[in-house]
Amino acid sequence: MSMSLSQAETEIYKKIGQFTGVEKANLRIENQLLNNGQPFKAPTNKPWCKVSIQYADSQMASIGDGPCIRDYGMISIQCFTPKSNGTLAMTALCDQWRELLQSFGVSHLEVYKVHAPQSMDDQDFYAKIIRAEFRVN
Repeated sequence: MSMSLSQAETEIYKKIGQFTGVEKANLRIENQLLNNGQPFKAPTNKPWCKVSIQYADSQMASIGDGPCIRDYGMISIQCFTPKSNGTLAMTALCDQWRELLQSFGVSHLEVYKVHAPQSMDDQDFYAKIIRAEFRVN
């Protein structure tokens, strides 16, 4: 029995919802409305994050009683902290994401690698991106 992509995303977003490194209002999920229906306004004095899921390759894992497709993807977490506040707040935020996601698995979903953060260009914030690789069987 395999897991659908909808089921996998639901489990990923449930796990993302457990993150406590930023205020809930400042944890943005791609293409999600705010509770009050207003567009998100990034805070200028607090850290915030934006999460999206992107798919990569799909492979035939086995044929057996029917084809077993293994889908691969990436959880991308863009992290933002106020400029001119040093780097340690960002590093601590990235460490929290890594601790939450590394080796997370449920049913046929498995996060098997969380990469160290990489720099992003942003004119308003100090920004990094963390990528967590996963597979769904």
